[in-house]
Amino acid sequence: MGSGRPYRVAKTPSVPVTLSPREREVVRGIVAGRTNRELAREFGLNEQSVKNVLSTVYQKCHVRNRLELALFVMRHELLGDDVNGEKGFG
Repeated sequence: MGSGRPYRVAKTPSVPVTLSPREREVVRGIVAGRTNRELAREFGLNEQSVKNVLSTVYQKCHVRNRLELALFVMRHELLGDDVNGEKGFG
């Protein structure tokens, strides 16, 4: 079931994570469990565009994949109490 290595949640960044409105929308979708294909349809994008957005978000949050991103977002309460909220991202 994996490499046996525990997932490490990225530490709090030294500067606030600032995401664009599109990046915030994609992050909300990831936390809600949507696939790249679902996100692409929802936002009128192609799947490669969603992957490009995710790559940028991964770099900004210092994470490697969607699981680490979801853990990071929840750990740092970047979306507030509500997945559809606006709190946390500047």
